[in-house]
Amino acid sequence: MHLFSDYHLGWIIPILLVSGGLAYFFYKNQDWLQGSPSWLKKCLIALRFTSLFFILSLLLGIILEAIDYKEEKPILITLVDTSSSMKNYGDSLQIQAKTNQLQEAIRQKFGEKFDLVNYTVGEKVQKSNSPTFEASITDLQIGFDALATRYYNRNIGGIIFVSDGNFNKGSNPIYAARQIPLAPIFTVGVGDTLLKKDQLIKEVNTNDFTFLRSKFPVEVTLEAIKFSGKNSKLTLFHEGKAIASKSITYSSKSLDNPIVTFEVEAVKTGFQHYTLQLSNLENEYTLQNNSYSFYIEVLDNRSKVLLLSGSPHPDVTALKSIIEKDENIQVQIANSTQWKEEYANVDLVIWHEPGIEYSSETNEKLKALKKPVFYFIGPNTSNSVVNQLNLGFSSPQTKQTDEVQASVASQVNVFEMPSTIEKELGFFPPVFVKYGGLNFSSPVDVLLYQKLGTIIKKDPLLFFGQRNQTNYGVFYGEGIWKWKFYEYSKTKSNVIIEQLFQKVFSYLLVKQNTSALHVTLPRKFTTKEEVKIKAEFYNPSMELITTPSIQFELIDSRKKKSVFQFGVSSNYYSLPLGTLNAGKYTWQASTVYAGKRIVKSGSFVVENLLIEQLDTRANHLLLRSIASNSNASFYKLSETDRLLQQIEQREDIAPVSFEHKTNHNLLDYVWILVLILSLLSAEWFLKKWHGGY
Repeated sequence: MHLFSDYHLGWIIPILLVSGGLAYFFYKNQDWLQGSPSWLKKCLIALRFTSLFFILSLLLGIILEAIDYKEEKPILITLVDTSSSMKNYGDSLQIQAKTNQLQEAIRQKFGEKFDLVNYTVGEKVQKSNSPTFEASITDLQIGFDALATRYYNRNIGGIIFVSDGNFNKGSNPIYAARQIPLAPIFTVGVGDTLLKKDQLIKEVNTNDFTFLRSKFPVEVTLEAIKFSGKNSKLTLFHEGKAIASKSITYSSKSLDNPIVTFEVEAVKTGFQHYTLQLSNLENEYTLQNNSYSFYIEVLDNRSKVLLLSGSPHPDVTALKSIIEKDENIQVQIANSTQWKEEYANVDLVIWHEPGIEYSSETNEKLKALKKPVFYFIGPNTSNSVVNQLNLGFSSPQTKQTDEVQASVASQVNVFEMPSTIEKELGFFPPVFVKYGGLNFSSPVDVLLYQKLGTIIKKDPLLFFGQRNQTNYGVFYGEGIWKWKFYEYSKTKSNVIIEQLFQKVFSYLLVKQNTSALHVTLPRKFTTKEEVKIKAEFYNPSMELITTPSIQFELIDSRKKKSVFQFGVSSNYYSLPLGTLNAGKYTWQASTVYAGKRIVKSGSFVVENLLIEQLDTRANHLLLRSIASNSNASFYKLSETDRLLQQIEQREDIAPVSFEHKTNHNLLDYVWILVLILSLLSAEWFLKKWHGGY
């Protein structure tokens, strides 16, 4: 216990002297004390001295620091992989029961010794004591990320991780597990690692959408296990009709991964359903993974893109070559001060370094016409020009530059980012940006952040915003031509940079909704996702209202119609449809306002994800690596007794005592005030009892 004060504690000595002096001189010449017992005078002086001392001491603002020690039990966390791939093995019927038995055994053995917590991980992380093994996606990384965040600086005794080791989303969990460096991670393997005789469609890469009469690639990665030298056939169906097929001869290896590519022409608009089918071979482990369905949205929309620049630049040439790869986009290059044609005929403007030969007339025309603009703002564009562009941010005043690389944002809201872009883009050479941070006055959607070495800055490199109900994009840097040359030197192609910017252009080319009725819903769902639809209605003053009733008609792929009514929630409408069967759906939302019928329509697809069925072999090597890196061991699900025995024997899983300090001002203690009042009351009582005044 320690004492602290707002003033030097040496003031206690003067307070003692003053308190004693005042008490003594107060009672020194009291006439009524003459003839009284000697103890009375001494007692009164002592009472007065003590009360004065406490009162004057309180003026020092004395703080009493109390120290006590608390003990925190070790936290034992059980993290169970609940993806449906856990049921792909011979022991699948026992997994549910054995997992429950493991959790119960942990509770009985360590319930009093440890704090027990159970989590499940699949598509998301949540606390749960009853894993269901129904997740259609496996993202093991988010499990360790969540534990590292939620139990930061806590006494984690150990983590029991039950999984088959397979994942199909997120990064390798080995790296995420390293965020919990002091906790042993005991891995429990489910399934077997034996190669089963099987062939399957492992992966399909294709466009999310394409344009009418254009050709798009469908790249299919197959996997053949123990079918060396056998022949098979892969057929591509469109709306149930075979449109292409290719014969495959598997190599002499026991494990072969041939890649088959189809070039398909888009002949109809809307969502088009395609199916890949492998011919069945004798003695396959399963036939469920021999087919794969996917949808591609075909658009009939040939767009015009204007590429404005104040001076020649290799970035402009690189952008032009990327845009020209898309047959459905016409591109024209023009000087930002000399363009004379009507901007109304242009669907998208790409303005490179607007600070070079800046044209306020061009800027005002683009704003008035509400044209989507993609700005390339490099070191040559001053902050004053940025402010005139009205992009909701300001740039540094300095002329110094910095070299930064790109890092894909952890959450991209504007469109889906292919995993290949996320993996490779961080290795692309740096681009030039102005030295210093950006200040934002309005929210933006970030696609790429600036990265210095291994440090990801909070400043974006590529982001999107909205101005006057029109989307715009900003690439805050100079030097993408280096990306193009780098990728080509490594791969003899420009797939990554072309995919990236084609997605950006496609997002900005989408026409903005100017109708009074706005309906918001994604274009694709899975059979596991709940379909929730949001609608908004604006009056002529662009105010949100919920007066009109909105009807929603849904037609499935079998032409069955269902009619629903939107419910009102705050200042918008909502309609939960729950989960839907796989297939293509068309919809129409309608209402009547001021005697006018307003209709919005569209379509979406629901896909049946079978990605979890592709894993027929457990990846116990991954689990062994996680355990080894954390100074723990790997066990099979049937060896849980050994697991519990090792946890019990480990000396590093122990309670932690920590010091806990509490500070209290003496004025906070009621007993001191009671003591002072008691001393003063006792003094008054003695004086009155013996005739004092």
